[in-house]
Amino acid sequence: MNREMRRLQEREERRKKKDEAKGSRAQRKAAQIQARGTAPAERKSFFNRLRDYLHEVRQELRKVTWPTREQMVAFTTVTVITSAALTAVIFGLDVVAKEAVIWLVERRN
Repeated sequence: MNREMRRLQEREERRKKKDEAKGSRAQRKAAQIQARGTAPAERKSFFNRLRDYLHEVRQELRKVTWPTREQMVAFTTVTVITSAALTAVIFGLDVVAKEAVIWLVERRN
């Protein structure tokens, strides 16, 4: 069960808990156990939680559609060209602004 499903299940359990707020604590506990289908589990150790997390990450990464080599070359080329063009534009604006400031300062003197 992935994290999103767990969150949905927890929200549903909280909603049911609010609906059953008029019942006794024992009745609510029994309803929670019945909803889960098992008795409440103890909290897992840090290493077990870490192992579960890494396992889920690995499962999710298997679902990823990775780009092909040609796509990566194309994406990288577009990124480099765009970065170079923006660098040139900003450099040009910087030079123009510097010259404008120098011209204003010299004109004032």
